[in-house]
Order: sequence, then C-alpha cells, then structure tokens
Amino acid sequence: MIVEYRVLGPLEVLVDGDVVTVPAGRGRVLLATLLLRANEFVSVDELVDRVWDGEPPAPDRAHKSLQTVVMRLRQALGPANCVRTSARGYTAEVDPERLDLTRFRRLTAQGEHRAALELWRGPVLADVPSEALRRDDVPRLVEERAVALERRFDEELTGPTDRLVPELRELTEQHPFREVFWAQLVLALHRADRQAEALAAYDEIRARLADDLGVDPGRRLREAHDEISRSGSSAAVPRQLPLTHSRFVGRERELARLSEALRSRRDQPVLISAINGVGGVGKTSLAVHWAHRVAHHFPDGQIYVNLRGFDSRAEPVRPLAAISRILPAFGVPVGDLRADALVSYYRSVLAERKVLLLLDNARDADQVRPLLPGGTSNLVLITSRNQLRGLVAREGARPVALDVLDERGGLDLLTSRIGAERIAAEPEAAARLVVQCAGLPLALSIVAARAATDDSLTGLADELALEGLDALDVDDFTGVRAVFSWSLRSLSEDAAHLFVLLGLHPGPDFAAAAAASLAALPLPRTRKLLGELVAGSLVDTGSDGRFALHDLVRDFAAERAAALPAASRAEAVRRMFDHYLHTSHAAWRLLQFNAAPVVTTPPAPGVLVEPVPDADVAWARFEAEYRVLLSAVDRASDLGEDDFAWKTMFTLHDYLSRQGHIHDAATGHRLGLAAAERLGDMNAQSLMHRRLASTQISFDDFAASEFHLREAIRCAQPGGDVPAEAHLRRGLAFAYEKQGRFADAFQVLAEIHPRMADHPDPYESGRHLAALGRAHHKVGQSDRALELCTLAAEKFAESGFNGQDAGPAGNLETLGEIYLHLGRHAEAFASYERAVAVWRQMRAMTDVADCLILQGEALIEVGEPVRARECLIEALTIAESLLDRENFEDQVQRARDLLASLDQI
Repeated sequence: MIVEYRVLGPLEVLVDGDVVTVPAGRGRVLLATLLLRANEFVSVDELVDRVWDGEPPAPDRAHKSLQTVVMRLRQALGPANCVRTSARGYTAEVDPERLDLTRFRRLTAQGEHRAALELWRGPVLADVPSEALRRDDVPRLVEERAVALERRFDEELTGPTDRLVPELRELTEQHPFREVFWAQLVLALHRADRQAEALAAYDEIRARLADDLGVDPGRRLREAHDEISRSGSSAAVPRQLPLTHSRFVGRERELARLSEALRSRRDQPVLISAINGVGGVGKTSLAVHWAHRVAHHFPDGQIYVNLRGFDSRAEPVRPLAAISRILPAFGVPVGDLRADALVSYYRSVLAERKVLLLLDNARDADQVRPLLPGGTSNLVLITSRNQLRGLVAREGARPVALDVLDERGGLDLLTSRIGAERIAAEPEAAARLVVQCAGLPLALSIVAARAATDDSLTGLADELALEGLDALDVDDFTGVRAVFSWSLRSLSEDAAHLFVLLGLHPGPDFAAAAAASLAALPLPRTRKLLGELVAGSLVDTGSDGRFALHDLVRDFAAERAAALPAASRAEAVRRMFDHYLHTSHAAWRLLQFNAAPVVTTPPAPGVLVEPVPDADVAWARFEAEYRVLLSAVDRASDLGEDDFAWKTMFTLHDYLSRQGHIHDAATGHRLGLAAAERLGDMNAQSLMHRRLASTQISFDDFAASEFHLREAIRCAQPGGDVPAEAHLRRGLAFAYEKQGRFADAFQVLAEIHPRMADHPDPYESGRHLAALGRAHHKVGQSDRALELCTLAAEKFAESGFNGQDAGPAGNLETLGEIYLHLGRHAEAFASYERAVAVWRQMRAMTDVADCLILQGEALIEVGEPVRARECLIEALTIAESLLDRENFEDQVQRARDLLASLDQI
C-alpha cells in the first residue's frame, strides 16, 4: 500500500492513487497543521487554538473536544491514518518521501528546482478553513516557492529566454515589489533581443518602487540594467543631473562666464571651483541650470555627486566613496584599494570619455582633488561655500564667485514665481521684499511661496518689518532665521509642528513614514503636510520620493525643536527611534533564518512600522535607510537611548557586512557595545562582542577578533545557552583557521560537541556539524569530514532553510573542498556552484567572490582553464568593486595571480 500526503495545493491524501476523503472543517485544519510539522509533536493547547481558530471551547471541554476531532479524522483516514498520540501532544508520522512538502524541500536543497516546483498544484491549503494557517504558515511556504522560482529562473536564464517572459510577467503581477522577478524579466527580455521592452520593464518597477516605497532599485535590478547598458543600449550613458528649476532667472553674467570658460579651454579640462558663495545664494541651482545647457557637449554622460561638505548631520563624502559611486554608472568596476591606484584607475576610465562631472557642496580642495578626471575632454563643475584657492593655484581652476541677487535679479525671481501683474501692481512692496531678503535666493523663494497665496505684497513686507527685518545680513544666520520664522507662521498649525519635529531627525534624508512616526500622524495626512512644506520651500523632495532639508533650514528646525517641552521632544524621538528599529528588525528577520527576535516590545503609540513583505523589500529598506540608521545610532548614543543603539546595530550588521561597509559596521558596533555595557545587559554585550569580532576578522585583526569572541563567550555563559556558545565557538574556530591554527580550531569545536551532538533543533545541529566537519578536513581527516558535512546538509534540508544564512552555503563550500581532495571532481564543482547560488541569494558578494576564486583554483587543478577564467574574471570584478568598502586586497591579488597563471598555460 502506498500512501501519499499533499499540502502544496488543496489538502489531499491518496492510497494507491485513490483520493481519501478528509473530513471538512476542523478535521482538515487538524491534519493540515500536523502535516506542516510532520514527525514533530504539536501540543494539545496549540492544536486546540489552531483547530478552533483562536476561539477554543471552554477549558474543561477543550481536550475532550480535540480527542473527538482526532477520532473522527482517524476513522476517515482508515489505513492512511498517520496521527499518533503521546504525552507531549499529537504528531503526523509520515515517511518524508510520501509528503510533498518534505520532498519539495529536499529537492530545492539539492538544486533540483524545476522538479521541486512541479510538486505545487495550486494555492497552498486553499481548501482548509483556517485564518491562523493562512496568517502564520502559508506566507512562509509561499516565500519558499518564490525563492525556488528565482533560483530556477537564474539557471534557465543561461539558455533561450523568450519562453520565460510570459511566466515572469505573471509573477511580477503576483509579486509587484519582488525585485528579483523584475530583474529576471528585464534580463529575459534583453537576452531575447527585446531591448525596448526590457527598458520599459525596468522603468516601470523603478517608478513603482519610488512612488510606493520611496526606495531605489536594488542590486539585482541595477545589475540587470547594467547588462543592458554594457550591450550598447542608449541607457549606458548616465544622465544624473537633478532637474533644473523651470523658473530659473537671472545670473546672466555668471552663465556667460561659465560658457566662455568652456569655449576657451585648450586641451585641458575646465575646473570651475567657486561657483562659491554663502549658503542659500543659489550655487547648486546655477550649476545645475548651466550643466543642462551644455550637457550635449558631453555625450558620454553627466554625473552628479553631492559631497555634503557642509551638512551638519552627515560626514562629508570621502573621495574613494564618491569614486565607488561614479564608476558603476559607466558599467566598470572600482579599482585598487590604495588611494593613488584607485584614483589613477578612475582617471583612466574617464580619460576615454567626454563627461560632465558636477561636484556639489564641496568642503575643500582635498575632498575634490582626487575626483578630478584624466583626459582633455571632461568638464568638472564644483560648488562650495569656500573659494577652493588651492585648486585655483595648483590645478588652474577658474573661480566664479556668486553674490546675492541685485534688485533687478531679485525682482525677476519674484516675477517668475508670482507673475508680472503682481509685481506691477505693488512695485515698491516688491522692491522692499528684495531688500529685506538681501537678494538671497533661498529667502526670496520662501517669500515667493508665501506670496503665491497672499493677496498683498505690502502686507508681507510689513510682516517682515515687524520681525525687525528691514535688511537681511547674509553673513548672519539671524536674518535668515527671521525669514524662516516668518514663513513658518504662514503654514497650517500641523505643518508647522511637523517642520519643527523634523529638526529632531538625524538626517541626511527621510521617508514620509519616518515623518509620520515623528508626528504620530497617519501617513496620508503626513504626505499632505509634507506637500505643504515643499510648496513653502522649507522641504525639498527628490525623484526617489524621499525628503530633505537645506542645511540652513535644518539648523533652524533644530533650534525650534530644542525649544519644545522636554517631554514632547522625548516622545517624538522615541517614536522616530521605534519606527526605525521595528522596521529594520522586520527587514532583518526576512534576511535571516532561524534567528530569535531581539525586539520583543511593541512600538510606541503613533509609530508607523513600514510593511516588509519579502526579502527584496527588506534589502531595499536597508539600502535606502542604512545611512539614516547609522546617524540615528550616533544620535541615540548621545541621548542615552542605549536599547535602540545596540539593537539597531545588531540588525544592521548583516546588510553592512554583505555589502562590504565594514568601517561603518566597526564604528557602529563600538557604539552598540558601549550602549550594552551602560545597560548592564550581558546578553546584549555578548551579541555586540560577536558583531565586533566579525568585523575584526574582515580587517584580519585576529587578536582583536579572538578578544571579542572570548568576551562574547564570557558574557553568554551566565545564561547557559548552548547553541549561543556553539555559535561563538564557531567564530573562534574561524579566526583560528584564518591564522592557520587548524588544531586549535578543531579543539574549540570538539569541546562543545558532546553538548551539541543531539541538539533537537536541526538547523543549529547542522551549523555545528558543518563547522566540525570543516575542522576535521583541515586537520587531514577528510573521510570523517565528509560524513559530518553530509549529515549537516541533511539537517539543513530538514530545517526548511530559506536561503538567508551563511551556514548551508559555507557547508557547500567545504563539501566542494572535500570532494576535490578526494578526487570526486563533478561533486566538487556541483557543490561550489550551489554555494555561489546561495551566496547570491543572500547578496553576500564578498562570499560570492571568495567561492568563485575557490572554484577557479579547482578548475585550474583539474585542467579546465576556460571555465576557470570565467570564474576568476567574475570574482575579480566583484572584488575590485568592493575595494573601497571592504579589506579585499588579498582576494583581488589572489584572483589576478590565478589569471596570470592561466596566461602561462
């Protein structure tokens, strides 16, 4: 007799191919619940809660009522009955090969994604009437299927792609924000020579992400777009200039001087340093407007970089970081980590092109100098509050000093905003307004925004006079502050209050949801108020849907916020911190597997926690917010918000490490550890020591890493958490292995093996066995290593791994090494390829590069130079692109040496 159980679709039980009728209602819920946890005991209390969907019978009847449901289910199943009873509850005792769910997980773990997906027959458990199942279990299964689909398409995108397009279009409709499906659709269209449709699909998801989520496309989408660019599409030319103001007026003399400099250059790039002047004088507006005028002279692209030289809430952008953002726009990797080599590579790349480079808000000449490109066909346009005299003297920069507007220019600006009729009707009042604003465009723009809805210019001028502002001193922030204060009073009460609260935000920018949490307002209401602030020229908005304040405006808002009652200020800051912590925690949970939550308390009333439906959105959240989160941690440390500081850094670690932002991680983790120590929380200290140990390994500082790992073990011991101690010992073993101390690595894992050998959690058991197997391999016991790592793979498969943790990928790498050592080459390469696929799924590009190098070495060893070169070129490209963020010099050199060895073959 062959019995089969199916949950990947309608609930079905078959005996020798014939369908067995399962009782409707509670009997189906009971069987579905048990099959989803096949061969595990489920407690009576949990089953009662599930079967009665949160509305159980009276306590004195609950157990008896459940027994009745079980009895009827057993009778209906007959020879297919799998329900077993024990003192711990009930279980469905089934052969894993007879349940479609366990077969699906085994096949996906083996990389057989098409076969695994063929087991799905429709919406999972669609005929089981249980809100609890649909809330708690179905989403996880849907995510597992989506991941399997992603991996299947990744495999099939290497062949003919036209046939994939209909299915991918359907999937993007079902999962409108799942970026991997969109990226795969873009690639399928592109590789099918349907370039226009590919670019249209990319533009559609980019707009959707910006409008609905306020984020930019993630890595997979950007890489798909880059592939189109490299193929010769017109999209290969970066067009990064911000929009010019549609009512830009005046500045004819400065525009003429800029144009004359461009015409008169002789075989040298034109360096225009100062568009220099005080804050708010219109430097960026002038630069952007003129850059749009001359963009056609630079057909290879226009690049815009805000260097944030005078941002009071953010550090100035480092030159190497700016280069790492510029080069990918041309589809080329970043060069060597050493500053001189990186800058030379950058200059060589731009020397081959005709590019306009706008460097906005530069701090000083030292920040700008490494960004000056090579060649004679490029133009560099720089804005700064400083005159950058060093560039004028040494590099021949042509300064263009920008003063405030004269009366005519000021009147032209007002005219462009409110119309000539208004100016003609009250010319004296208009002239007074220009004088009162001292011709400062920022102040005039704010006055014009108010005048657009006010009947009388004379009345506005009189109001400013009451502020004591007869003539603004542009070198004194007091005068500008008076304009801001006057403008603030023209807003609605709620908009003004929101503006003041924004002075509590750490910057550099924010999404509407963060503002809603600050003010404890619904999101639609907040968006309306932000629109009022944008209309009043107090808040700027970008094409990405995020918001920012001019640095002078931000300083004014911070001053006003400091005057709020301490209790109100503290409540708003707490809501803002809760918004960021709970949203980042939700994103972190989706990028992890088997991770216990660190945030267990609900957010404060009024906090908006943004939805994070899948791993792609989680990644996009971190990409959009990680700079804000780092700034918030710094602010929290100053305010004594220690719980926020350590928990936020804990959740941010995986994103920072996978993206190679290890300097940011190290700085933030030190703040997190200090916060945990102030709290006296031993568990938090252990977790932060663990994070710091990981970053120190990335720096090859093994002494510091070992110190933090031993401190983490010491802090964890009072809790007696064996898996936590095992995790830390794995870190210690890894540090020892990196130093070649293989016997020490083996010993530190062998010591805990008796306590972990029979651990009931298959995932934790798998991680321990994988590390111990690797240690055996490194001390020359490869047969025992293979046995342990194979068992670890089985444990990972049993756990239902979701593709978001390093344990299974690292185990596949180890299996590749073991198989290679044993001469089992086909199995070695299969293991390496599956490891690379998991690392890609995790977006852990440093690990992708490492594994590709291992694979390349193995291919060289067995005499396959063509495949080896492909692996090593990709590894080198990835490694070079991460140099500015990650201590990756050794990997770069290793890949180059291996490629050089191939040239000798």
